[in-house]
Amino acid sequence: MTSEFSQSERNAELITASALKLHVAKILTSDRAGRLIGAVTRKRIRHQGIWFDTRGSNFSPSVRAQMFWGGYESAETRMIHKVLRGSATVVELGSSLGVTAAHVGSVMVPGGHLICVEANPRLLPGLRMMTLRHASKLRVDVVHGAVTDHCGTTVLAIASQTVGSRVTAAPRPNESTVEVPALTLREILRRTSVAEFDLVSDIEGSETAFLMLDSEVLKACRRVIIELHETTLGGHKFTVSDLISAAIDAGFQIIDRHGPVLALERS
Repeated sequence: MTSEFSQSERNAELITASALKLHVAKILTSDRAGRLIGAVTRKRIRHQGIWFDTRGSNFSPSVRAQMFWGGYESAETRMIHKVLRGSATVVELGSSLGVTAAHVGSVMVPGGHLICVEANPRLLPGLRMMTLRHASKLRVDVVHGAVTDHCGTTVLAIASQTVGSRVTAAPRPNESTVEVPALTLREILRRTSVAEFDLVSDIEGSETAFLMLDSEVLKACRRVIIELHETTLGGHKFTVSDLISAAIDAGFQIIDRHGPVLALERS
């Protein structure tokens, strides 16, 4: 009885500690904390070893705080430095603010080819400036488009308070919509004359378009860093487990994982 009671107490302590950590994290990455950090640092923030000018309006106070404490895209950047060092060609799907693109550029060989694909038109000017600043020794192509299972156009929903966006026909109340180019990964590779490549992807579920419907496009891909999302495509629901299975079937093995963020290497 004493042993069971002690285990219950330990479980309760773990739950309390987790809740406390979450509460502290929310405070440290709040807009209020971000505004204070921005004022103290003059919005020049060091993130995982790289200095960033975050004065652009796309950098919210919360994002600045996350970058300052190292939490912003931490799993992705850690894997980038571990897995992609020495890469000659990288295709990044969902380049957003250009932070992960800067980290990718920092580990690539001089003269390498970096392709940044971003659907949100509002982010493109800042993304181009970021890659010019941090990837000046590389050939950089910035491609405007949302990754889908077809080429043409599609509807992009953009969150009102963040830079987040997703391909959808049913926007939420806090989202605005815009029509953007729709591109398959195969078409992106064709337009940018890419043969062998490494891939970085965080596109809110649209990775299903190539993992489930056109995995052959990954034959020339050696390494992948990808955040997987449960999603629905063509009326079919796909889980993270489904997508992992598809990646393994396509010839990859998992070499690192942090929740839904995976590093894959061709086996």
